[in-house]
Amino acid sequence: MSWTLDLEGHTAVVTGGTRNIGLAIAQGLQYHGARVCIVGGTDRAALNRALEVLGGESDTVTGLLASVEDERDVESIFDHAETRLGIASILINGAASRPHNVLVDITREQWQEVIDVILTGAFLTAQQLFRRLPEGRQGAIVNLGGLSAHVPKVQRPHVIAAKAGLIGLTRALAEEGVGRIRANCVVPGTIETERKPGQSNPTAAETGKGRPVGSSEDVARLVLSFTDPRDYYVTGQTVHVNGGRFMP
Repeated sequence: MSWTLDLEGHTAVVTGGTRNIGLAIAQGLQYHGARVCIVGGTDRAALNRALEVLGGESDTVTGLLASVEDERDVESIFDHAETRLGIASILINGAASRPHNVLVDITREQWQEVIDVILTGAFLTAQQLFRRLPEGRQGAIVNLGGLSAHVPKVQRPHVIAAKAGLIGLTRALAEEGVGRIRANCVVPGTIETERKPGQSNPTAAETGKGRPVGSSEDVARLVLSFTDPRDYYVTGQTVHVNGGRFMP
């Protein structure tokens, strides 16, 4: 049986799409025929580099900087994508904020910032997709979860709470979208990514029992499978990509 992913005619919005997993997903979507709008936060240089990787601004690729926690900015994301590429039918929620801080030192503002970017941002972008997608068209939402919501670690209660909420939101979106918009959550494990100065990537030993460190492409492949219009029966699920580090 031949099974080739064909996203020709679909427009995808990828938040957090300027680097690492988000960019790998954008590349995969583009490869399989989708028109792609990548969204970054505040880093113009990262956006420009990502657009270069995707071949530059064109009638199939565009990008912008926006705050996913801001309702007007989210509207502008979808306006921009629609004007340049067409109505979005695929949404990848990869925007994230993952600061580390001990519980007793986290301020209300720091807590709210993480909740807003990860959880409120996913809600607002999904809301736009639901509002704009014409009746009769199929859509797909994939939220990028966090392993810490299942295997908690210290110094990130705000991140854990937001990522756990994302699982609940995914299920709610799947229920709201039955027969029209599918929603699933992909949870990456330990992934080798571009790090900030002074940060290093984890080694296989650090992942536990010598398990290998994953790549952005490992995550992207699963995410892409959830965008396939033929997979109408898979929705509301949370699936892990972690080399067996966590087995629910």
